[in-house]
Amino acid sequence: MCGIAGQVGVGVEKAAVERMLTCIVHRGPDDQGVFADEGIAFGIRRLSIIDIEGGKQPVSNEDGSIHVVLNGEIYNYVELRQELLRRGHQFRSQGDTEVIAHLYEEYGDRFVDHLNGMFAIALWDSRNRRLLLVRDRLGKKPVYWCYQDGRLWFGSELKCLRAVDAPVGQTDLTSVYHYLVLGYMPHPHTVYTNVRQLPPGGMLEYRDGHVRVDRYWEFRASVRQWDEREAAEHLRDLLTDAVRIRLRSDVPLGAFLSGGLDSSIVVALMAQLSPAPVKTFHIRFSDDPAPEHEYAQAVADQYGTEHHVLTVTPEKMDVLDRILDMYDEPFGDSSAVPTWYVSGLTKQYVTVALAGDGGDESFAGYNRYRVALQRRRLRRWIGPACRLLGPAVWHLTPHSFPGRRMIRALGMDGYREFASGMPELETRWLLGPALRPAVNGTTTWEVVRRDIEAGDPTDPLSPFTAFDTRRYLPDDILVKVDRASMSHALEVRAPLLDYRVVEFAATLPAELKLDNRGGKRLLKIAFGDMLPEKVLEPRKRGFSAPLREWLAGELAPMIESDVLNGILVRERLIDRDAVQVLVDEHRRGRRDHRRMLWRLLVLARWLRRFG
Repeated sequence: MCGIAGQVGVGVEKAAVERMLTCIVHRGPDDQGVFADEGIAFGIRRLSIIDIEGGKQPVSNEDGSIHVVLNGEIYNYVELRQELLRRGHQFRSQGDTEVIAHLYEEYGDRFVDHLNGMFAIALWDSRNRRLLLVRDRLGKKPVYWCYQDGRLWFGSELKCLRAVDAPVGQTDLTSVYHYLVLGYMPHPHTVYTNVRQLPPGGMLEYRDGHVRVDRYWEFRASVRQWDEREAAEHLRDLLTDAVRIRLRSDVPLGAFLSGGLDSSIVVALMAQLSPAPVKTFHIRFSDDPAPEHEYAQAVADQYGTEHHVLTVTPEKMDVLDRILDMYDEPFGDSSAVPTWYVSGLTKQYVTVALAGDGGDESFAGYNRYRVALQRRRLRRWIGPACRLLGPAVWHLTPHSFPGRRMIRALGMDGYREFASGMPELETRWLLGPALRPAVNGTTTWEVVRRDIEAGDPTDPLSPFTAFDTRRYLPDDILVKVDRASMSHALEVRAPLLDYRVVEFAATLPAELKLDNRGGKRLLKIAFGDMLPEKVLEPRKRGFSAPLREWLAGELAPMIESDVLNGILVRERLIDRDAVQVLVDEHRRGRRDHRRMLWRLLVLARWLRRFG
């Protein structure tokens, strides 16, 4: 795992790229390498995982016409290297990055089709004077870029661009609005007007002063009927192989173990494939009554893992600003806090950790899928009445009116409600006069609707899981894991995000994912015999914080000072009276506003530091 940065165009300086890399030493504390030529300079901060001594970057092909840096890992590099050797290519290292240079020689731009991994790649083809930036299929590794007047700047984190003269622009208030609706910045947007994210499965070409962005891979679902036993066997084979190739490492490995189904399966497979006991890591909160640590301990006991647990108290939230600094832009998922802590705990023992990310999106683990399908059925009966009454009820009743949200939600299109509907209405109600003009006729729904449309319309569940796979996963979950782990120079690998597993899951009908006992039905069928019975019980917690209680208690003074009496109100970005209603309702326990209050708190503290 590493961090990359670079510039291309007129006036490029190697020293500027070195300053960019200095900002991301945390991503790669072991080494630095820079390639520079006329009009191009790019480099890497390296965290040494594979071929520790010989795997320095940038790497080149035999004649030095192609130079490559890689942030991430190519898990199938062993097989690719053997095939390239048979085709006559010569290697100077045993690492995975050099494989990319030779693949490009062999296949051109389609080299990326052969890669199984998590990656952000920068490749310079000196013969054709072209730069390629490539992001992995599901968006595990980030790439930010900025272009103006024939010059391109890029980096693994926004701080790389801020460190030099990159024209990042102003705070993008429209993106701030989307953040408040969703809790994250939807790609390709960022918090700055002139910076973009390369989308998952994206490829950017810079040539002759011009930039072109395409996608070499895009998630789309096509559901078919499966025999249950055949599907379970196929899933077991796929996921076992996904774990196997992710155990390739020249440094110690471990695993996050939340106690949930996904991480438990990963640990079980690691235990079967590893010659030594697996090291596992768990975070619990002192004031959280949920017994997730008991589930994690049951898995650890069954497989004899070397289990480590860290208990976090509310007083430790004084690291909030340090955590926010990792993201460079507002990020509203409160599970960033426990993910940061578990990454720090894990790094004390290992350099690589496997995790269960991806199972919820592919195999319907979130309760919101069940709710969406229930409301879909309910709309058939009372939807027409709610479409007539919903807007009136929303505008004419007080915020706390019972049933107000339900009536308005049932009057919406179900897909729109799932993706952005109710949060969008709630957000518009909170906007102040400085933010309203930025929104104008813009809707978050227009930004994300294509993600819903990537699902198979013949299956009732597919559009919902497609949205989460294309949008929520890369923009929230994977951003959270990347920044939290990289801040501790820890590499996190997710077998359930092997693209073969994700593509297979996209063919499964709803009945193999959801049943009366909850989601992930096929995962339970395929791996139920490997896990303690209690782990199979329906529930969904993961590494989550008791945010509702914190915002009503220990964090209440922070809400008062930063949200109600801070920059958001002074700059007239929010309506103080409207937010006060949310605060009062939350404190009294009348309604749970944890998500919006946390988003506002994060935004306020980000603006105070960077805005």
